[in-house]
Amino acid sequence: MTSTLITQDELKDLDAAELQSKFFKVSGDVARMRQQAEALPLAEASLRNISRELTLRRLKGPWP
Repeated sequence: MTSTLITQDELKDLDAAELQSKFFKVSGDVARMRQQAEALPLAEASLRNISRELTLRRLKGPWP
C-alpha cells in the first residue's frame, strides 16, 4: 500500500467485483499498517471512499 489517496473519480468506472476486491485489499493493508503507525489518513480516506462507492451502488441497484 502506498500513501496515495484513492479518489471517487478513480472508482467510478470499476465494476462491483473490482470495488469489493479493492476494498478487501485496502482493508488488509490498513490492518497491517496500523501495527506500525497510529495515523493513516490517506489509507483510511481511501477505504472510506471505496466503502462509500460500494454503498452508493447498492442503493442505486444493478448497473446495466
